[in-house]
Amino acid sequence: MKIKITPENDPRDYIGYDLFGFPFNRRYPPDKKTYSETYYGYPSKGEGVLLYDYVVMGYDVKFTYKGEKYYLLNEGYGILTDENFSLRKEVFENPMELVENLKIDGIPLLQIAPKIEDIEPV
Repeated sequence: MKIKITPENDPRDYIGYDLFGFPFNRRYPPDKKTYSETYYGYPSKGEGVLLYDYVVMGYDVKFTYKGEKYYLLNEGYGILTDENFSLRKEVFENPMELVENLKIDGIPLLQIAPKIEDIEPV
């Protein structure tokens, strides 16, 4: 039996819930006053997709950086994978850990997020 995650029983310490029960990234809260709703309250599409769609909503993600394609799988674990979502190249404890610790060309993913050329949840 699968247990439904609610604001009351969510074990993820990096997810918070607003007064209406909508989830948000607690470690990197959105700033909708400054950045509006365009990228979920983040300054770039890369940050919005990674910090909200991938970490909070649990979507898998594909993106292009410097002409190279990357695929992120969210199975409770954060996984750098291949285009078929079958090979586990790097595995992190959770999606937030991947976003914070994955390095591409020696640069942390969050640092390159604003420079990502094409990114979307899949």
